[in-house]
Amino acid sequence: MLEHVIFSIDNVDDLHTQAKFFRWVDTLRAMEKLTGTVHSCIGSYDGNLERSFMMLAVDFDKHIVNSEYVKNQACFLRVPGDQRQPCVLQSRSGNYLTIGPMLCLNEQPWSPNYTYFNGKYWTTDASSDLD
Repeated sequence: MLEHVIFSIDNVDDLHTQAKFFRWVDTLRAMEKLTGTVHSCIGSYDGNLERSFMMLAVDFDKHIVNSEYVKNQACFLRVPGDQRQPCVLQSRSGNYLTIGPMLCLNEQPWSPNYTYFNGKYWTTDASSDLD
């Protein structure tokens, strides 16, 4: 399994912004510039629910990280391909914070940081603030 990135886009609740983002991603896919697909998720970051997305890190690094869609995002969650390895929060300034490995849960976690994807809740062992 390959490394993935979980992220949100700026103004994610605005339907027009979402439509523009999906059109852009669909164009990249049609031009065969994406290695994988973009998955929709629901995430909670510091207790704030928001729509988020997950894609291969190679696609994120090549097309998304420097795009207009994520320029105001504080950080991105890098999920390694090996689930035994820890996840990493990457800030816009390039700082990294290593957190626990991604764990699949049977019910909604008590942690303020989790992702709901494909009918399951996912969270890390620990949560901490990223400077």
